[in-house]
Amino acid sequence: MDGQGKDFNKRINNMNLLNLLQNILSVLSSAMLYPVMVLLVILFVWMIITIGGFVSEYFERKKQTQKQNPNEFIESFSNDNILRFTSQEIQRMPSCFQEYFRELVNELKRDKSGREIRIEYLLQSKEQKMVKSLDKLRLMIRVGPTLGLMGTIIPMGPALSALSQGDLEKLSSNIIIAFTTTVVGLAIGIAAYYL
Repeated sequence: MDGQGKDFNKRINNMNLLNLLQNILSVLSSAMLYPVMVLLVILFVWMIITIGGFVSEYFERKKQTQKQNPNEFIESFSNDNILRFTSQEIQRMPSCFQEYFRELVNELKRDKSGREIRIEYLLQSKEQKMVKSLDKLRLMIRVGPTLGLMGTIIPMGPALSALSQGDLEKLSSNIIIAFTTTVVGLAIGIAAYYL
């Protein structure tokens, strides 16, 4: 009997520990629901702003392309006539070229010593700037669906608990949260992927 009593007490202690761990994880999971939802809203607003910038740039480039074909523009200059660009001529260039050409003309007007290195540095810094702008989209591609999945799974525990208790109101509100966070997370990821 004494051995069975110890075994029984050990099982009860293990069950208490398991219940404690389940309760801790449940509280942590529930506590993460609101931050996940807030982050999804922030990412969604950020995506809307990004889409607005993309559409604006598209129409600006389309307008610039109608004025001057970018390929013809690139073929129209050589190293000699780059130096003769005035700020007004640079202003008429497609907007994606303007900042780069201002800096390029300034570099070419400086002394020749180390010119190639400075121009290479200019090219690399422009490339890094473009890559950084894409990093924000890459972040949205990954984080949006991940937060959507978290927003789906977190309320499923309380929803299933409500189902077992017959509380249909709590069940439906948790299911609505689960599906809407999924949709928003996937929308963020898809929109960022196609930008």
